[in-house]
Amino acid sequence: RIRLNVGCGSQRPKGWCNCDSSLASLIQSIPFGLKLTSRLWSVQYESPARYLDLRFKWRTFDDSSCDVVYASHVFEHLSIANASLFLREAYRVLRFGGVLRLVVPDLRIIAGQYLSNSESESESPAAAEHFLYQINLHRESTYGSGWIKYLLGMLQGFPHQHKYMYDAASLKKIVMAGGFCGVTFGSYGVSSRISDIEQLECTKEGVPSLYLEAEKPKDRAG
Repeated sequence: RIRLNVGCGSQRPKGWCNCDSSLASLIQSIPFGLKLTSRLWSVQYESPARYLDLRFKWRTFDDSSCDVVYASHVFEHLSIANASLFLREAYRVLRFGGVLRLVVPDLRIIAGQYLSNSESESESPAAAEHFLYQINLHRESTYGSGWIKYLLGMLQGFPHQHKYMYDAASLKKIVMAGGFCGVTFGSYGVSSRISDIEQLECTKEGVPSLYLEAEKPKDRAG
């Protein structure tokens, strides 16, 4: 059985099928690509990642072939249309009873922090700047300078920028609309459904986040 770690970045634990849409992962699909990307990006990847562009169907994965689909700080980088496609594909590739775990920034907490910090007149500018940094809907400097980096970002749909933000209610709604059941919310590095979650969540929480888990119904009748 396959366990998918979608949008893995540099977090590529053994025992998982680690996928990413970065240029590095595309290069790593060719012979000696791992060594080449390590030199170009000065990042020592322990293992290559499989290239997977989430704007399209996951054609390399068969129906009911996966036990888990895990995505941390990936879902908010998708437009609503692509988020719906993500859920359809996750549902398709998961076996009956398979687990979906999504980790996204918690808009409710982030907005609450902004409102609390902005009450102080002296901290208002910093509060607004921090809030906009966390929601990441506007950051023109995300891709650095130069037309090549901008062109690559445009071709990939500017994947590093957020396209949407979620609170618990809106995230649960879209996941359930995708056919999933048994929706629960947990915390960082804790899961009752994924025994070795610490392989993926092994440092500390960087941004206040939601940790949603759900299941594909155990049979066709749900």
